[in-house]
Amino acid sequence: MPFPPDLLLDEINLKIIDILSRDASRPFVEIAKELEISDATVHMRVRRLMAAGIIRKFTIATDNRLLGYDHLAFMGINIKEGSSDEVTALLSQVDEILEIHEMHGRFDLLLKIRARNLDEMRDIVVNKIRRLPQITEAELMTVLKTIKEEQSVSLKRDISDATAAAT
Repeated sequence: MPFPPDLLLDEINLKIIDILSRDASRPFVEIAKELEISDATVHMRVRRLMAAGIIRKFTIATDNRLLGYDHLAFMGINIKEGSSDEVTALLSQVDEILEIHEMHGRFDLLLKIRARNLDEMRDIVVNKIRRLPQITEAELMTVLKTIKEEQSVSLKRDISDATAAAT
């Protein structure tokens, strides 16, 4: 049964999402205590958020550099007209490609690639990406330093708005 978005994104649910986005391993009992609701309520709300597709999965955040993946790059590529679905399906199979974005601007697609070293990055670019005949242009942009990298948007403003609307 679908739930109206305004019901799913009330103040409590926004706070639950915010807490879990910072620490997906946080026990529901702790979340319930912080929000002053029952752990059964937290569990039920999380199930509904998952059923609605708002929460897609629970995961961990790793330090890729400590895992030995020191090299991060973005690659802008242009492709032959009408080949987007085919190209993105092929690129989605490359483990080292972390993200694929369809773009409006200079490039058709923007890829986020992570590798252990420059030799591995070169192998990914030359043998797994540029070999695709649908690619007409490619530009690799190597990251020198990552200043900020988040996986979830901050919900502080949404929580504040929901709190104000409830009063």
